[in-house]
Amino acid sequence: MTEDQAARNIELVVDPHADCLLEAERNRDANPGFADLRNQLGMLYLEEGQTAEAQTEFEAALEINPDYQLAQVHYLVARRLNSGDFDESTWNSLMDSASFEEPMTQLWESWRLSQKGDLRGALECLENLGRQEPRFAALAAYHRAVRSVGLGDARAIEVALNEAAESHPIYRRILTERGWVGSQSGRTVGAWSQELLGEHGEAKTWCPSTGPVYAELGTRCASEGALEQARSFYDDAFLREGDESLYQLRVSRVALASGDEDEAVRCLRRAIEVDPTSVDARIALGWEYQSQGYHDEALVQFEVAARLRPKYPDVQYNLGLLYEGQGRPRDARTCFERALEVNPRYFQARASLAQLLIHTGENAEALYALKQLESLGVRSADLLVQKAEAHMALEQTDPAIRELEKAVEMNPHYPRTYYILGQAYRNKGWKRKAQEAWKQHLERTRQWKEEQPYLEEGDWSP
Repeated sequence: MTEDQAARNIELVVDPHADCLLEAERNRDANPGFADLRNQLGMLYLEEGQTAEAQTEFEAALEINPDYQLAQVHYLVARRLNSGDFDESTWNSLMDSASFEEPMTQLWESWRLSQKGDLRGALECLENLGRQEPRFAALAAYHRAVRSVGLGDARAIEVALNEAAESHPIYRRILTERGWVGSQSGRTVGAWSQELLGEHGEAKTWCPSTGPVYAELGTRCASEGALEQARSFYDDAFLREGDESLYQLRVSRVALASGDEDEAVRCLRRAIEVDPTSVDARIALGWEYQSQGYHDEALVQFEVAARLRPKYPDVQYNLGLLYEGQGRPRDARTCFERALEVNPRYFQARASLAQLLIHTGENAEALYALKQLESLGVRSADLLVQKAEAHMALEQTDPAIRELEKAVEMNPHYPRTYYILGQAYRNKGWKRKAQEAWKQHLERTRQWKEEQPYLEEGDWSP
């Protein structure tokens, strides 16, 4: 084995818990008015056993958005874990009005019953969920195994895990990899606890909504190159959520990180097969098709995603980029404008719209779009040059020169500024100034090229 091969086979080990907490705390401090960031940080604290800190974050989230239902639930959970106080009347009122979909409603009901000490009732609730909705049978069985830890019933744990394994192949695969062989009657309850609940978990207080925490940990590991750790955390998230479409979307990232594009496509196709309404999976598959050169297939995925979620500006924007790449400027413009209807501060969409209008000769409208970008606080030499180009196309040479001279002050090393400036000077009849501007363009272009990193033959640069 060569040194390079050995290096590639070394699995990185990272501390995703500490990294995620640190990043979440930084995001909270940088964006104190975002309720979602507070809720996310609270869930990380909760899973780490820092219940007082979790309660504080959920309280802050509710101060920002008092109608944030998931934060309301998490706040009551944190209060229970932190002080033992459980406001059951508020909980019941919240559950009656909340918009949670199955299976989460029944999972929360099972949690509530466990807080009252009614573990038998909690198990019965999960059994009913599995019987009434076969698609949730494996998830309900896994949660039954967790609740059975609180009963101290090793046999009940074994039965529940066996049902989970029989009900869904992913549960079977994960449990098998973790030592499940189908019949382990001699294994004690204590031996199951850490495997089922995690390092800090307790059966009585185990929270149904911790799946996103483990998904975030997995994503952190994947970004650091610790792919085996990432997959393990994604497995943990699936065990708690039972959402195969979301699971396939997540593990596709691991496949891409390892360079296996065929596996990534297989996962994304499966994600859509399980849930044809998954916009995120369609976007991911669309970009993967696009990167592989299958432009028509990519377009189909983005068009379906846009129909599923027409008010999602990112879908409209990216669909517009695909249309533009396929030489369909009218369709591209429609998509950019739809994205801006939803989010008028979508800088990339407005910049792309302006550039498209310049290319299609609609310079007055392009100039208006660029001025709107400026009014939103965008400042760059490139923006000024684009405004100058629009002025030039409209035969407005003096405004163009003013924009270009401001661009030179802002960034004297940007080559294109001097090229357009030379054209403007020529239009004014200032031949010597035009020659000097073009000379500056050539010198800046050569200097810019020399400063670019040298690429070996075959290297790829974005």
